Amino acid sequence: MADQAGSVEELANPPYEAVSFQIISFAGTAKSCYLEAIECAKRGEDPNELIEQGDEAFRAASEAHHQALQMEAQGTLGCGLLLIHAETILISAETIKGLLPTIVELAER
Repeated sequence: MADQAGSVEELANPPYEAVSFQIISFAGTAKSCYLEAIECAKRGEDPNELIEQGDEAFRAASEAHHQALQMEAQGTLGCGLLLIHAETILISAETIKGLLPTIVELAER
């Protein structure tokens, strides 16, 4: 039971929440920009500015994720539902980013 209490206490610390919310915020922004870029291409408009904004946000999310990995390796960051949610959004944004060139090309046809 002491292990569980320690884990709950660890998950309640501000660094855990801060890094999780950074990933959620930046990855969510990247995902939104990428999806808007697809809609832009479908309308025949130039999606490049939105893609650049998405890439910038994705880089920031990746940096926050790297920070989380370093914290976890040092034993200062536990894994909880909030961090799992953050990673899910990051993976979703990464998937869209990978497919984006093909989707934009198809949308522009």
